[in-house]
Amino acid sequence: MNRPKQLHLDVKLDEAVSLENFIVCPSTEIILEASRDFISESKMTRTFFLWGKEGTGKNYLLHSVNKKFLENNLHSAFISFTNTSFVDSSVFEGLEKMDVVFIEAIDQFPLDNKWEVALFNLINACFIKDSKLFFSSTVPAKDLEVRLPDLKSRLLAFPAFELPELTDEEKIRALKESAKRKGLVFDEKVQSYILNHTSRSLSDLLKLLVDLDTFSLERKRKISISLIKDLLSN
Repeated sequence: MNRPKQLHLDVKLDEAVSLENFIVCPSTEIILEASRDFISESKMTRTFFLWGKEGTGKNYLLHSVNKKFLENNLHSAFISFTNTSFVDSSVFEGLEKMDVVFIEAIDQFPLDNKWEVALFNLINACFIKDSKLFFSSTVPAKDLEVRLPDLKSRLLAFPAFELPELTDEEKIRALKESAKRKGLVFDEKVQSYILNHTSRSLSDLLKLLVDLDTFSLERKRKISISLIKDLLSN
């Protein structure tokens, strides 16, 4: 029986997401290199623990890596604990049969012994089956509120990578690069206004560019400070 190529549990796959479009800068180079190594057929990197503050791009990177596995005709399972409530820990059953298992927002994992045992068993089963594991969190593994010592030990053994908040200089570079990809043109005054009057998180900044692109086309106006003000007021 053929296994499904993709098992998403309460998660939608965004076709626009791409690892090639992830912002490359000094803060992200090591993580991108490690992500590509994880995607490769190398058995040296079979686990990955990605952590960082909200808005740094963790979710985008997680989905981008998953998309690469699917493009390589591999089978993935993707579970997100972001604003999601699963009925019980049986959601983990049989996932070791997949080539890779992604767990988003492990820091929001249920604080329950049955869940912790189930996750511990899944990790062990994946080790036996040579399935890969990729977890994301807003805190490092040592700060997770995990009570089962064996599970905590397993998570601490994962190679861990922090996705830091970009510097202002890197955010400017990210804005320019993302705008260029979308064919958007605006001057430095507009760029400065965006950085000084909107959210500082990378994910919010990049979403703003998407909204600006759409808003500009709808209003048939070039991107300007006035247009940004109109968008934000709406």
